[in-house]
Order: sequence, then structure tokens, then C-alpha cells
Amino acid sequence: MLPENLEQDVYNFAEHISNQCDYIGAGTVEFIFDLDNTAIYFMEMNTRLQVEHPVTEKVSRVDIVANQFKIAGGESIAELVSKPQGYAIEARITAERTAVEGSEIKFIPTPGDVTAFSIPSGDHITVIKMVEAGKPITPYYDSLIAQIIVTGENREDTIDKLLAALENTEIKGVHTNIPLLKRVLKDEIFRKGDYNTQYLNGLLERIDVQEMIAEGDAASGAGQAVLDRSAVEIEGSTELKVISPSTGVFYDASSPSEPPFAPVGAKVSIGDTIGLLEAMKLFSPLSLKNSNPGGNFYDPEKEYEVVRVIPTPGQAVNKGDLLFVIKEAV
Repeated sequence: MLPENLEQDVYNFAEHISNQCDYIGAGTVEFIFDLDNTAIYFMEMNTRLQVEHPVTEKVSRVDIVANQFKIAGGESIAELVSKPQGYAIEARITAERTAVEGSEIKFIPTPGDVTAFSIPSGDHITVIKMVEAGKPITPYYDSLIAQIIVTGENREDTIDKLLAALENTEIKGVHTNIPLLKRVLKDEIFRKGDYNTQYLNGLLERIDVQEMIAEGDAASGAGQAVLDRSAVEIEGSTELKVISPSTGVFYDASSPSEPPFAPVGAKVSIGDTIGLLEAMKLFSPLSLKNSNPGGNFYDPEKEYEVVRVIPTPGQAVNKGDLLFVIKEAV
């Protein structure tokens, strides 16, 4: 938490900045806290509410959204008084799967159909959700699917309550970041509040990432479909399939003005980029090496020739869809 004098400075600076630019409406002024020098610096102003605004509402006892409508309707909020009380933390649940690729840990968007969705209720819990059981999570938008805002008497109390809420949350059909969120809330460095922008990298070095991945697989009820060699072989030929590892939007080039990564007739190795999959605003390079969930069925010592490209650029594909047909290059 900020020292009391700096907290008051933040309030004053935000007000002065708004007044100087004659700003009318709800907005968010952001500052950077320099831990070493115990100083704050202006970073930016967003002329809108941000996804974490419920936390401010909980501790300030001010309905920011309602007051935003008042301002838009020409009413005054000059008499508005904030009365900070208690503590609040928001957890953002995203549809993402943790994966280890080489030495790199990635969080991969995982669209799909939600088969179960349940978050605990209580006077101290507020839930903002974007899905329900039986609804799909599409690849076209952000990976955020729910926000859990928990209030408590202080930081420790609030962390404990949020952890309990996540322990009793059930979301199946898609992977989520709940296993990671729980590890953050249990981490002593986080609980002490002694962290900075490099915190996540350090946490991932301290925890058992494979254990976290296994927990995510089990909790989702989806797991990772494992294919065998026969799944990519085309009967009666020497041609092989390239299967989409996830749901997304397929692109054959980095932009419409650029040539395709792997047009018909091109020769590619297993690590070459042959396309892009976009899901939830993120573009993931596609190669023979990372296609086909559960196995790599291509010889790393050989080149392969592209025989057919199945989807058109911008076409939505599902996990398991056929993307390319290839054969060993002569």
C-alpha cells in the first residue's frame, strides 16, 4: 500500500490533472510507484472506466458507473464524498491454458464450449461474468470470462476470502488461469505485498509449473486430446494431415500485403512458421512442430512439401480441424 502522504498526493494530482484539461466524465489516472525512492510519477490518463473499477467502488463506497451517468445527464457530482473503508481485491478469470514450449512458459487462449460454470456467492463476493454453462467462448474477443471481486476487513482477510472463493469455483469445458491465481494468493511474497512488475516471472520460477498444468487439465474436464500417428496419415497415400492444435482464426500470412508463409508447393521444415492462429487478440505462430495435439509426427531431419491449404485467410477453425495436407519433399 502507498504511504499515507503519497496516497493523498495521488488524489490531489488526479484532481488537478482533470481540472487542467477541463475533463468531464469518469476516468482513470495512473501513476507509477518508485519503491526505491518512495516517489510517484504520472503515467497516463484513460478517459474511461477500467476493468478494475469495481475494486475502487467497493472501498470508496461510490457507485462510479451511476455517477458517470449523472455526469452524462448534466448533473453535478460536486458534493460527492468518498469514504474509504475495508479492502478489496479483484481476480480476473481468463480462458487460458498454461503450456511449456522449450524453456518458455506461455499462457495460450483456449476458446471452447463451457460445460459447467459455478462461482460461490456471499455478501463479500461480487461476480461479473461473461459466460454461463452451455455457452461458447469464441476466439474473437478478449480471454477475460469473469471477474470475482471480494471485500474484507484488511488485505490478509481479503486474500483468504478470495482464495476460498476460487477453491470453490468450477468452470469446465475450457482451461482457465484459476490454478495460477490460487498460487499467487498463496505466495508469501504476494501476501506480504513486497512485489513489483517482475513478480510473475519470479513466481513461475518458484512453483512447480507442470503440477499447475496438470491441475488445470483436471479442473477443465477438457484436457489435451492426444493423437497418434494414424490420426495424421491419409489412407492409401503418402500424404499427411496438419491438424489445428486449438480453436482460432487462421491466417496464411502476417498481413494481406505479405506473401503466404507456406503456399502450395512450398517446402518447409518442422520448425518453420506455416500460418498464424489468432485467438482472443493474440496471434500464435503455427508450425508442424506445434500442430497435432499430443504428438509430433514429422521427421525433424526432413523437409515437407505443402500439397493443399484447407482454410482461407480469416476463416475460423476449431481444434482438430484439418489445416494443411503435406508430403515428404523429394
